[in-house]
This record gives sequence, structure tokens and C-alpha cells, in this order.
Amino acid sequence: MKSISIFKKLFFAAASLCLAFFLIQCSFNKTALLDSDKLEALVLKAESISNKTALSGNKLLITYPYTGSVFPPDIASPTITWTDEDPRSRFWMVSFKFEDGQKPVYFLSGQKSWMPERKTWEAIKDNSKGKRAILSVYSLEDTESGKVLSVQAITMGTSSDPVGDSVFFRQIPLPFALASKSFEKTRWRMGDISSYEKPATVMSGVSMCASCHAFSSDGKWLSMEYNYGNDNGAQFITPVRREIVLKKKDFFTWSDFPKQGVLPPTRGLFGRMSPTGRYAAASVNEICYAAVMNDIDYSQLFFPTFGVIAIYESGSGSIQLLPGASDYSYVQANPSWSPDEKEILFCRAKTRNELHGNIRNVTTVFENKSIHTLNELYNIQFDLYRIPFNNGAGGIPEPLEGASGNGMSNYFPRYSPDGKWIVYTRSRSGIMLQPDSELWIVPARGGEARRMNCNLKHFNSWHSWSSNGRWLLFSSKANGPYTEIFITHVDETGKDTPPVLLSRFNDTGYAANVPEFAPIRADAIRSIKVFDP
Repeated sequence: MKSISIFKKLFFAAASLCLAFFLIQCSFNKTALLDSDKLEALVLKAESISNKTALSGNKLLITYPYTGSVFPPDIASPTITWTDEDPRSRFWMVSFKFEDGQKPVYFLSGQKSWMPERKTWEAIKDNSKGKRAILSVYSLEDTESGKVLSVQAITMGTSSDPVGDSVFFRQIPLPFALASKSFEKTRWRMGDISSYEKPATVMSGVSMCASCHAFSSDGKWLSMEYNYGNDNGAQFITPVRREIVLKKKDFFTWSDFPKQGVLPPTRGLFGRMSPTGRYAAASVNEICYAAVMNDIDYSQLFFPTFGVIAIYESGSGSIQLLPGASDYSYVQANPSWSPDEKEILFCRAKTRNELHGNIRNVTTVFENKSIHTLNELYNIQFDLYRIPFNNGAGGIPEPLEGASGNGMSNYFPRYSPDGKWIVYTRSRSGIMLQPDSELWIVPARGGEARRMNCNLKHFNSWHSWSSNGRWLLFSSKANGPYTEIFITHVDETGKDTPPVLLSRFNDTGYAANVPEFAPIRADAIRSIKVFDP
């Protein structure tokens, strides 16, 4: 209550100076709630009355933005939202107050949300760049008396570091059983966070599985796993262009790698193109446990139980095992390249083929159990390892200190562009789609790992660094079963901030996942079309 009282005094002191932009909400049959003179009078009344009346039982909660969030300077305006359990509340006053004597912004709303119009949002960002701004929401019973029922305040700011890159991502319907039966509903989109329009759809209507897309560090190459001609091992690496048209000659297949004994054909699990676009790394001879559940929250459990790492070289078309990541007593998966292509990170665990009833006929299992029950039945934990690439000669694998031997499962490692940091996903079990998954950061040479501040309450993973190394994309189920895309600022010390939601990148009924930064314009790719063999 003391902090609220102090905050009220700051708010009304600013109001009394009349250093404000008075912004009018056009709602309720498209008429303004109050003109600027009446709004100014309301602020002054609220000051006078609230100085004499103590607030009791605050029932208002700002749900977005999150306190401490740092916005990119090139992002379009967000929608500010709040809840209010007081039935007397009919109006809400929103205020932004800034340091250095900058003019406050006030706004009166008749609903529990507000999206600043473009000019206002640019002013808010300019006045909070590299500084703290205080966002407050006050609930009012009417627009005459000035009586404040509740108030909440949070802090936020704007970074001086632009994002610069575009965002390429996938949207799929849920649950997974539905998505797998109707792949054509999946769509791939590419957008700019500064745009007030929805990202453009560049690929859709695909009747088979496609995933694990990546861009080269210079933005000249695009790669994706794509079930071409019913070949689960097919993948393409193609030059980026406005109209991408792909035919049989544009694909290579991990299935060309010889299978061992009773093993199923190779599909090249978690195939990842190198930063230059010359190579790709993936698990081969892999066996996976896959369960599908009719649960919209977590409808799939998937992890490899066997596999080794191989390297594809685009010039020769060869696929060779990577020595040091090719021990058949372990499952080695999820390779990730260092920016200079001198090292590869991967996750490793003891093989778990005993989970399969018939190793000669491994199929997807349909389960009525929850993912929590399945995790207890089929627990697996991965450690992160680092290995020299040595132009394909490999070397001795070393566990990454801070992301191995910690009693957790560690996976999806991604180097920062300067090679200084590694962000990875950590959970009690598994390798993807885990309810308790969180993002952690560790020095690239290993050391003390830190839980990132951007983590939200449910599922945090599928992350990607911006090309300038100051922003990290990721997906989260913070607001429900459908993953949404968020972004967080990461400074030179590896410290990150509470996240910012990319609301225009999310659509009702679709999970937005596997977001990747691309160092190109959002219109550099207009369409991706694949012609059947």
C-alpha cells in the first residue's frame, strides 16, 4: 500500500503540471469518451479526491506488458491489457510517465485494453529509450467524480538495439493428431516486427511434413526438412529468392546413408544447415519413440532412442559420420553449429531401445495418458556435448559444463552470433514439447548456467538469435495451449529481460512455433512452391 501511495503522488503531481498529451478513446458507438479539457479536469479531480482517500482491496492487474519488459525500438505497438474484478469499474485511465521531465501520456478507455496508435507509440518508445517508463492503469467508477477504485503500475523500457531481422515461422493446428492428418493446413509465414500487418504466408497447402527450417548467417541460403516424394529423409538447401520453386534436383536425402542391420531407413532427424550453407548435420540410423495424445495442451511426446551424427557436404553430395559423435552405445541428436563452423554442439544420452516393443517395426503409439504420466514411464535425460568439426574429421566429445550432468535433460543448444553464449532448453525429461521446459544460458566454453528472465509459466523453447546477438526469439504456451512467439533482449553480459509478445504473429486456432530470425527483408521471399517428383 505504501508503494501505491507514493506512486499516486507521482502521478497526480505530473497531472497538476498539465505536461500531458491527452489522448481520447473512440469507443462506445465511435464517440469520444471525453474531450481533452474534460479529461484534464478528471485528472485534477482524481488528484484532489485520491489525496484524501486511501485505496482498499486493489482488484486491478496489468496482464500485459510484463513488468521489466524491454521493447525493440523497431517494433509495432502492442495491446496493453488488464483485468479488473471490481464490478464498480466502468472506465480506466492509462498513463505513461517518463524520466528527464518528458511529457506524460494519458488515455481514457471504456474497455480493459488499449493499443496505442502509431504516432503515440513512437513517442512512448522515444521517451523510454534506454530509460525506465512507468505504465499505470487506474480504474474509475465514472468520468465525473474522479474517484479512483484501484491502481497498478509496472515498469518497462525501450532498447537502443534494433532487431533488424525478419522472422520466419510455422503455424499448425492442434492437437498434433489433427495436424498430422491435415498437413495442408500448416502454413509458413515471414514477417517484420515493425509492421502493423500480419506476416505474409509464403508456403501453405503442403500435404506432407516439413520442419527444421534455417537460414545461413548471411541470409543467402534457406534449408528445410521436407518429406519429398514420401521420402522422410529429404531436405533442401536453396538460394533465397522472391519466388522459390523447388524440384527433385533441389533435394538431397539422408536416406542415402546406409542403414545398419535391422534399423529403419534414415530420415535425418533435426537436420541443421551450417552458417555458410555448405554443410548440414543430422542424426542418422535413428530410432525414435513417438506418442500422440488427444490432448490439446500437449498432444505429442517425441524423442530419439538411438542415433549418430552425420554430415552432408553440398559440393560433393556426400554423407559421412562425424567421428566422436558416432558412438552407437549412445543416442546423439540435435546438432547445432558454432558461428565459425569449427564446433558442433549436440545432445547425448544412453540408448533407450528397450522402450520399443519391436525394434524391427517402430511405429507411432496412440496414448490416452497425459504427457506427465508418459514422462514418468519413458524418462530420458540428455546432456550437451561439444565436439570439434575439423572439416568433418571430428574429435573427442566434451560435456558442456553447466548443461550436462545436472540431473535434467538439456537440448536445443544455440550459439550466439559472436560465439560467446549458448542458450539451450532444459526440462526434467525429454527433448521437445515439455510443459516444464525453460531457457537457460551458459558461456560457450562452459561454466555456470543461468535461468533466463524471459521464461514464462508453461513451455519455453524453439529459440533463435538475431544476427546482431541482442535479441532472442522463442515460443511459449504462457497464454494457453497454442504456442505464441515472444522476444527478449540479451545484453553483452548475457542478461535478458522479461519478454515481449509478437501478437501479430499469432492467430486463433494455430500454434506458432519454430521461429527463426532471418537477416533479410520480410519481402525477400514471397512464395515457396514445391513440384512433385
